Amino acid sequence: MPLIIYPLPMLTMRQAISAAAAAATMAVCACGRDQSQENEAANTANAGEQQVVPQLAIPAPQPPLGREQLLVAAMRAASDFATGADDRSKQDELANRKFEFRMRFGCGGPEPAKSEEPFGWSLDKTSGALKVRATPTLSTKNAPVKAIAGEAFEAVEGVWVQRPWLLEATCPRVDTPDKGPAAADMTPKEAPATPEKPEARSPNVGIAQFFTAAGPRTMRRSGRAYEATKRLEAGQDPKDGFDLVLSGRLAPLPDGRVIACTRSPAGERPVCIVSVEFGKVWIERADTHEQIAQWGAG
Repeated sequence: MPLIIYPLPMLTMRQAISAAAAAATMAVCACGRDQSQENEAANTANAGEQQVVPQLAIPAPQPPLGREQLLVAAMRAASDFATGADDRSKQDELANRKFEFRMRFGCGGPEPAKSEEPFGWSLDKTSGALKVRATPTLSTKNAPVKAIAGEAFEAVEGVWVQRPWLLEATCPRVDTPDKGPAAADMTPKEAPATPEKPEARSPNVGIAQFFTAAGPRTMRRSGRAYEATKRLEAGQDPKDGFDLVLSGRLAPLPDGRVIACTRSPAGERPVCIVSVEFGKVWIERADTHEQIAQWGAG
């Protein structure tokens, strides 16, 4: 079958111009769409990059140093002082740290009438009036304290730590004599000796604030005891004594140390004082942790 070729229709000048304009418009639209898609993709990528912002790590606050940590630090400072070791790097780690130190007292029960002990408590069975007392026992009247303070401070106030060999604030175990037949045959020399009162031993660990003449006097006690009275209901007698809780921050002394030591007058273990700034002091029951009274901020 013969191939038949049909001639293409001839376009007029106006039709050719219209076709060219339509093609150009389509090309511009296509380019616009491509550019828009590229811009959108770039914006999406940038938005994703902006969302990935590195977070600055905020260190968690350090917990307050407790009784055991302070007593161990004081023991280490005493050892370094006795051997002449330079402990400045160890002491730098203590500077301005918060602390909360507990000291148990009144383990032997209520004190007798007209007692002059610095720490004690009493309970009036008739009225239910509970009275507690914790008296600062450390001052510049003590020779070791005066040796450490020198002339730079107007006053030093705090407490000597009772039973510093106990790393926890608790009542010590009291051994009672055997009441069996063997105990009856014991001579006085063989009988168990009465435990020595902690106050009778030379104190060697103290916690105190060093006051300058120009410094704040907010927590100055000037010999006044921490005393409080609270009425108790029947059957609420305290057990296991009370806790005196000292809290605040460790304050470096002029030489940069937080724990200052000196020689003991008796030539025994060095006497060391932990320098602090008291923020809050309170007394609480050891059995229920109920707060009896509070002094200072908080």
